Amino acid sequence: MKLSNAIQMKAKRTCSDSRFQVSRISESFIIMKIKNILIGSIIAVVFIGAFYAFFIPDHHIIDLNLTIGQTLPHDIVAPFDFNLPYHEDEFAEIRDGMLESIPVHLKYDETVWQPLRDRLYPLMLLSTYDSSFARGMIEELSSIYEDGVFNLDHMREFYDGEQAVILSSSGSEDKQLFDLNEIEDVREILEIRMGRWDLSSNHLDEISSILLPNLIVNDSSRQVNAEIAVAGISNIDTTITAGSILLKANEPATSRTIEYLDHLKETSMESRFFKHVSSLLLLFILLMGIAFFYIHDIMPDTWEATNRFLLLGLIWIISLTTTGTLWLVLKNNTGYPCYTLVTFGAAMTSIFFHRRHAIFFTLIFSLILGLVNPHPYSVVLISAVSGILATLTVWDVRERRSVPFAIGLSATGGITVYLLLQMLNTSLYSSSMMESIIGLLLVPFIGIGSSNALLFPFERIFGVYTVLSIDEVNKTDHPLLKQMRDVAPGTWNHSQTVAELASRAAGAVDAWESLASAGGYFHDIGKIVTPELFIENQRNMVNPHDSMSPWDSARKIITHVKIGVELAEKAKIPRAVIDIIQQHHGVGLTKFFYNKALQESNDPESVKKSDFSYPGPRPLTVEAAIVLLADQTASITKNLTSPDEVAELVARIVDQKDLDGELDDCHLTRRNLKTIVKVFTLVLESKFYKRVDNYPIGDSNG
Repeated sequence: MKLSNAIQMKAKRTCSDSRFQVSRISESFIIMKIKNILIGSIIAVVFIGAFYAFFIPDHHIIDLNLTIGQTLPHDIVAPFDFNLPYHEDEFAEIRDGMLESIPVHLKYDETVWQPLRDRLYPLMLLSTYDSSFARGMIEELSSIYEDGVFNLDHMREFYDGEQAVILSSSGSEDKQLFDLNEIEDVREILEIRMGRWDLSSNHLDEISSILLPNLIVNDSSRQVNAEIAVAGISNIDTTITAGSILLKANEPATSRTIEYLDHLKETSMESRFFKHVSSLLLLFILLMGIAFFYIHDIMPDTWEATNRFLLLGLIWIISLTTTGTLWLVLKNNTGYPCYTLVTFGAAMTSIFFHRRHAIFFTLIFSLILGLVNPHPYSVVLISAVSGILATLTVWDVRERRSVPFAIGLSATGGITVYLLLQMLNTSLYSSSMMESIIGLLLVPFIGIGSSNALLFPFERIFGVYTVLSIDEVNKTDHPLLKQMRDVAPGTWNHSQTVAELASRAAGAVDAWESLASAGGYFHDIGKIVTPELFIENQRNMVNPHDSMSPWDSARKIITHVKIGVELAEKAKIPRAVIDIIQQHHGVGLTKFFYNKALQESNDPESVKKSDFSYPGPRPLTVEAAIVLLADQTASITKNLTSPDEVAELVARIVDQKDLDGELDDCHLTRRNLKTIVKVFTLVLESKFYKRVDNYPIGDSNG
């Protein structure tokens, strides 16, 4: 009965642990998905913003550039109606003529005559002593002022024509200037009428000077009317209807033809801008979607690692924005399409990720450039060839010649494609060959050179290391490894075996061989602090764990992972190697001490697996998983005495780790695992080489 209860309790505990694990995995999965969506959204928004800012505003839907005298083998036909405006000087002449045609505006001031009348009558009466003459003169002047009196000299400051608009309280009236009275003429009439009297000229001038105009120039009113008139002027000289032939086949282009094409471009942008931009953005988003799907499906380690995802996005954002900047700066240079920084993105992706990934993103980038250039065929071909050649030659930064060789080959490939396209005459774009060739020579130098210069800061910022950095620590003369060799020789021997197994297996499954090897060397570096706690170093000494509780023993054993990470970080070991140190036990169980705790405990149910398990995480990369398998294999097979047992034992170890779920997050396939088992077996069996029995010791004659 007691046995049955124990089995039931164990089953319940197992189910509880399973539910906890499932819950934890589910929560982790959701968090990872949210993080990936957030990062992907940020990268996508930045890409779309950069694409719009650098490529959309200056792009023409129709971009056919002709020179005077150039001929084409076919007609150029207007695809839709468009207007041809006047030349600027022609329109200015029309505008000036319109302004001159606006008559002067004279405001009728009704308050002028009455004060003048009150002053003039007494003066004329006093001067002539003839009341009937004075009254008659006043009546004549009153009639003149009723028609209107203006100052011609003052009016000519604003207007040279002969028409006027009289503004009065009763409205406005159009008149000719000769129907009005000029102030000097009115004064002359007054002086003539009074000339019959024997008056001095000074006296006559004094009387006539009293007269003032009652029609005052109102130029502000005229300006308002002028602006209204000018606003109504159409600057359209000619309307070209759809289907009209702008240039007949084999006829030389004229300045007028080129002018037609220029206005056709502007009209197409104005009338179809929204439709054009919307289509471009949708195509751009489609290409980005393909790129994101590729990352998710083909590059899962990058999709799930924030630092790698951000690095990849930044590399191509820099390529896009730099290319856009060059195109905007050099837009007056006819060879500007050849100035693309595709080589930067291709080189960085090839070095930090893989050549096959770099080729894919180079093609996507080239297609994006084709979207925003009126000659996509040429741009896509030149960009793709130049970028792919850079990808295939620059990836191995350990070779000094890789950078100059990549620059030379990329430039040669781009120039060759350009010259072949010129021979094929695939584009109507009239460009300077020298400008294009200079661009194709310069941009590989700038792109590949800058990518090589930015390797070190990008490694430190994103923790994504190149083969060069990994190779620097994948050496047995590293200070930490020398210390391991001195203070923990057993661990050192074990680490050498793990490094060999891991590097051979990584090479067989197309993983990063140098990283796997470095991970093998450093995975147990944390043991150098207390080497006596680990059995491989306990030669001719009492095992300290014999006097410890299993809980203390497990805690001290598990701690070597944390200590190893701290030592590696202090020594500035690349993050990729540190991750392997942290993950090389996954969330595995220290079974020996766990079983010991179950045996020694009065209450076995109180013994928690979590107290005897490594904190993880499980291996997140193929290289980390290979090191985990190599570590377990090297530990379990170290005491074998016959090669016959190796294959079966290695297969069992790998299968067990797979069943335990330790390989769930690293994307190793069943085919990969079979290859790893095969490689491990070959390496371990080779250690059982045949030896000569009774080999003589001492001097020999031969």
